[in-house]
Amino acid sequence: MSEILRLTEAYVKYGDIPALSGVSLTAKQGDMIFITGANGSGKSTLTKAIAGLLPLSAGTLTRTPRMSYVPQYEEGDRDFPASVREIVLTGTQRPGNFFHTKADRQHAEAAMNALGISGLADSEIRTLSGGQLRRVFLARAVCGQPELLLLDEPCAGLDAQTHETLFTILRGMLAEGCAVVMVTHDISDIDGIPEGRVIRISAGRILTHE
Repeated sequence: MSEILRLTEAYVKYGDIPALSGVSLTAKQGDMIFITGANGSGKSTLTKAIAGLLPLSAGTLTRTPRMSYVPQYEEGDRDFPASVREIVLTGTQRPGNFFHTKADRQHAEAAMNALGISGLADSEIRTLSGGQLRRVFLARAVCGQPELLLLDEPCAGLDAQTHETLFTILRGMLAEGCAVVMVTHDISDIDGIPEGRVIRISAGRILTHE
């Protein structure tokens, strides 16, 4: 299996405050990695560092450029005049190519259908509930067929049926070689993909790999 991600002795600081201290992590094709820990332990900081949204103060990061990331709280402007379909389609964009192919549109429709938001495709995102918006961003992340998928508390705001649907989608992506790194505070999520690795983090340091 090809290596998708390698983070080596990574350090991240917020000003003078250390947020990650000497964290190392690797992922290969088809790997499922759960990141757990208490609030403020560094879980979200770790995913942001892998996504390239936070600079490393020390250490190295190499990963595939084919990455999708769903943060714990989406920071987009809900008043932006865009439909659900338009937002989901942005997940298929590639550098230097601003046009959507027929295959892109098919992937977007399949992702919306899988996550139960096909009926909202023409709705503007400002009209959506928090849970609906969460499903839109998940659909955007998976429809681009990433090699690495970063999810920060993806089940927040999802009902039980959508929660199970998401794990069905993840199992399919893992089988196709995508590596998934998922932050969760709910230990029952780990039962959804029992072959996954569990990494426990505290005060910006990895405590255990399981």
